[in-house]
Amino acid sequence: MDQKKMVVSLLASAMLISSTVGTVMAANTTTKSSANSSDSKATTPKKQVIHTLGYLAPVKVNARSTVRLTDVNILAQDDGNVVTYTLSYQNNDSKPLMMIDYWSKVKTNGGTVFSPKLIAKDQEKKSISPGSTVDLTYVMKAGREVKISDLNFLIVKWDFSQANYERTLGKFNVPASYSIITPVGKPKTVRLSDSAVKVKVAGIKVYPGEDKNQYVKIGVNLNNISYKLLENPNIKWILRTPSGANYPLTPDKDSATVSIQAQANKSLGLMASLPTSVKLQKSELLLVEEQGEEKSVLPVAALQLPEASKSNVEVTANQANIISIDGQPLSTLLSSSRVRVEDEEYTLNMQMVLKNEGKKAIKVPTYSFEVRTADGTINPIETKALDNLKLNPGDIKTIKLSGTFQGDGDTSKMKLYVMSPKDKTEGTDTTTATPANGLVFSYPVGVYTLPESPSGGDALTTETVIKNNKGTFGVSIGSLQRLPWLDSDIIAAKVTIRNASTKTVQLPELEAMFIIDSAQIDGDKKLIYTQSGKLLGAGMTTEAYLLTKIPSDLRMSRLEISLNEKVSEEETNEWITLDTSGLIQPVSFVAKGRTYTSGTGDKETEMGARRTIRYPGASSDIVYTEFEMTNKSLRQSGLGKLVAYYKSADGQYYRATAKQSERLPGPGQKSIVTFWAKLPKSVTFSDLKLVVGEGVADGKFVTGEGEATAYVNAMAFEVPPVSINVQTSLSNIDLYPYNLTANSVRAYLAGTTSVQIEMNYTLTRSEETEMAENEHKLIITFTDQTGKTYEKELTVGTDIKVGKNQTITWSIEDSIFEKLRGGSYRISLDDQFQGQRIRLAEQSYGYDVTKLPKEEPIINFDSK
Repeated sequence: MDQKKMVVSLLASAMLISSTVGTVMAANTTTKSSANSSDSKATTPKKQVIHTLGYLAPVKVNARSTVRLTDVNILAQDDGNVVTYTLSYQNNDSKPLMMIDYWSKVKTNGGTVFSPKLIAKDQEKKSISPGSTVDLTYVMKAGREVKISDLNFLIVKWDFSQANYERTLGKFNVPASYSIITPVGKPKTVRLSDSAVKVKVAGIKVYPGEDKNQYVKIGVNLNNISYKLLENPNIKWILRTPSGANYPLTPDKDSATVSIQAQANKSLGLMASLPTSVKLQKSELLLVEEQGEEKSVLPVAALQLPEASKSNVEVTANQANIISIDGQPLSTLLSSSRVRVEDEEYTLNMQMVLKNEGKKAIKVPTYSFEVRTADGTINPIETKALDNLKLNPGDIKTIKLSGTFQGDGDTSKMKLYVMSPKDKTEGTDTTTATPANGLVFSYPVGVYTLPESPSGGDALTTETVIKNNKGTFGVSIGSLQRLPWLDSDIIAAKVTIRNASTKTVQLPELEAMFIIDSAQIDGDKKLIYTQSGKLLGAGMTTEAYLLTKIPSDLRMSRLEISLNEKVSEEETNEWITLDTSGLIQPVSFVAKGRTYTSGTGDKETEMGARRTIRYPGASSDIVYTEFEMTNKSLRQSGLGKLVAYYKSADGQYYRATAKQSERLPGPGQKSIVTFWAKLPKSVTFSDLKLVVGEGVADGKFVTGEGEATAYVNAMAFEVPPVSINVQTSLSNIDLYPYNLTANSVRAYLAGTTSVQIEMNYTLTRSEETEMAENEHKLIITFTDQTGKTYEKELTVGTDIKVGKNQTITWSIEDSIFEKLRGGSYRISLDDQFQGQRIRLAEQSYGYDVTKLPKEEPIINFDSK
């Protein structure tokens, strides 16, 4: 049967289903009138309409087995009525009940006999196992005037002792007071694909349409009470109005397929488009099933519909709209809207808060969103925020809706429409998104007035409070820095997140997003927490750094920073957006000799530049800084790997090479980080600043041997180089963290080409200081009285060992020492770093001649 004929057949069939109710009522009236005529003084009670066949006595098919009539339906067609009835056989015997021995006939009160047939799916049921029950449904054609109460359903058995070889075991007669229409709010048990299913109407709702139409949605619950899967039964649904008009119903997107596990439920949404003039009071829902290859349509059930609910889906600004999903209330609130207008187009950013106000989990439909303007323009908004979104009772979800459109951006002339999902089932025309049956239903479930845009509060000075399913949070920006990084710049925002609720909460998985002057940065972005773990107790705060890199020559006037909740690997939802003035704060400055304490509580670290030294070179100079960090906490603690840049007075940055101990200092101990860089001689060294920050990489702070890819929390320290005065004695020489004193120096003349030098010294080290391997070399220079020099390179801490009265010796070879019998020399100490030196101290000494050989006396023999 083609689709057109089937729809016509369904509509015609529906008409007689309804007429059955009228027939039953007419029968009741006739009975009542007859009673009144026999006794005009007696009051005859009104017969109550019944909806069950359970009171009919069963028929015995043998000594221990019975059969019941469990369901009857009638459906009008062009060529007569289709009658179906179901017999339920109960085999209480110890052997199988062979169905070839039993069958059924139908006989009218007038004597007409019908021979019904088993429906296609029941024709293979040949026997009933002991202790089992089997349902058999029969179908037959009858005249248009036949009523169910006219029919007697006979149970027949072969009996070869009878003249016609058959014997009637019993019969069922349905009284005129029986109605096939299931009352409002009651379930109807039916058989679909040989599964027992309870069908119940959940409600009927009307939504506003266009062109004097309305959308009607009927919610139906199917409860599979059998013990096997119910998979896509061949069923159709019809809405019949009290006026007799019939409208085929189309399942919505989520109801296009029916697959219900045993003992499980599924809710269906059935849609129809009707003129607004159609009255829906006391309408009926008809369920029919197609059987066999010929697709014959069989009646299954008729259910009375409740009063239709007409929702006012339009709400004012900042007002919640409640959407019912499978009987569960979903609160929807358009909480904010922001507009940015530029070059005759505007970018609209909105946030909608969804909350499951019900007692069961809600799978949120994939609604579509449209911004409609007063002139009728419809601007669709693309989002994947609702894909696979499930909300448990009490869950709150904030989603971001954004788009860029042509216009002046006047939000007072806009409304946000939330539209039901469109059908995209098999057979859809991909060019028009129209299903093969030509019916598309997408209706507004909510129409929202846009709230006014905020008046421009700056998140650098104000806290923004948000509520979601994780809790209530206060979020603000503590600092916003632009820091140099190689040939680019780092934008580093320090965000403080406060748990504003009264219970412990957990932060969601968040990602950073930056928008600069309306342009979204799609490059490398990082979010780094200052503490591990995402649990926050009541009133507690945590800090996070949001990072991105931009071209160093980029100028910006506006900056927005977003924290987005990660939904999947591809999708995020906006958690909060923070506006800033776009003006980068200058890096905090620490004057010479001052310190700065970072951290709080048990993780405080005091930082300061101890001294900066300039090592002159031929074409460039080296600037070198000893940077002290003192652990002020009660436990072994400290900062991770530091990153630094030297900044000149004219704004030039020079990346510093850092050397840092991997061991954290104990309480009260110091850790020294050394920084150095080569600078042109043209730089004014007296105005230098050292910008120092904590290195980060791979979403965390760098420790150990890891290499930083960015840095945060930077401070600028004033680091003018100190003047190194050359000491005139080799005593108390600062080789930080060492201190060297030469107790004595002796150079022994031995009358040979070799001079042995011996230095007795004391070397001490600050035990409270952690420092990486010393890269400095101590150059000892021996200058003879002619000005000729001899050098020895030593490493402090290894060649020169820590201790008192230590001795180091070395020799110098030169022929000039062979005849030398006295005189003086000079010892100087130079600090050499990366091949460039500064003089620390020098002192003159006289040669030690105690090792010269004694000269033999000269004997003059001539004098004798």
